[in-house]
Amino acid sequence: MTSAVILGAALGMLVNSLFVGWVALAQKGLTPELEAVRRRFFPGATLTALMLGLTGASLLFWPLVGALYGLVYGLWRAPGPQFGLGSPLWPFSLLVLGTGLGMFGRFLFRPATRWTTAAWVGLYAAIFGWLLPWFVE
Repeated sequence: MTSAVILGAALGMLVNSLFVGWVALAQKGLTPELEAVRRRFFPGATLTALMLGLTGASLLFWPLVGALYGLVYGLWRAPGPQFGLGSPLWPFSLLVLGTGLGMFGRFLFRPATRWTTAAWVGLYAAIFGWLLPWFVE
């Protein structure tokens, strides 16, 4: 189980690098939603400071998410073959896909970010839901 947690944290660093690229594509400038967040939580901060803060926070956040997924996978897996959907443990893969859609699903409804978000959620689900179980096994 320790190897699953460490591998999850390492894959979290990979997801972090993809997340920063997605943010750069999804937030081209100060959108009204981002401006509302900036005014409420970070008054006086520039867009540059806000993006640097988001990037720095994601360096801690995504490895923790990956470690948590590794812990859940390590506790959930059972001995024996349980292959389905190309994954060693398909209920775990569906859980990861569901959490990805839950976290980023609202961006799928914005026409400007629909395709980049769909690609991001697909990569998120592929890395944590498929690659993590394959590497652990």
